Amino acid sequence: MSTTFARPINHVAVSVNDIEAVTTWYTEVMGFQIIGDRIFHIKRCESPSAAIFSIYGEALHEVKLAYMETGNGVGFEVFQFIDPDFKANPVSFEYNRGGFFHICVTDPNPDALAEKVVQNGGKRQGARALVAGGAAICVYVQDPWGNVVEILDTSFDRMATMDVAQ
Repeated sequence: MSTTFARPINHVAVSVNDIEAVTTWYTEVMGFQIIGDRIFHIKRCESPSAAIFSIYGEALHEVKLAYMETGNGVGFEVFQFIDPDFKANPVSFEYNRGGFFHICVTDPNPDALAEKVVQNGGKRQGARALVAGGAAICVYVQDPWGNVVEILDTSFDRMATMDVAQ
């Protein structure tokens, strides 16, 4: 067993083309809340020493940023890059492409939340599945911007201790 402590996930981030629409959608559909009830608009010409400009380099001149909180306190950062402009991913969802490919929320009724996603401009991704030997319900959806969200009716640790192969 490793002696390295398990670090908690602090936040995930998403790059979008319309921060106002995305934050509204995630508030209304997923129940996430904007922390401080504000969206930051950061411009290099006004705040040249802002940390974001040292992180993303000389090409970045303007960005909008919102900090959202999920139901268990994990952060959900929303970025709208303005200069340079947002570039949509030319490839739709590909589960076998390297890198992160979905986030997961826990909800006692995945089907009802999936229907709410669809009613609010999203879509289902594949079919409803019984996972962990049939002990858990799993539904994948896409938000209106193509980001994939898994909806699971049990906690991650409970699912991981169930029989995955069935």
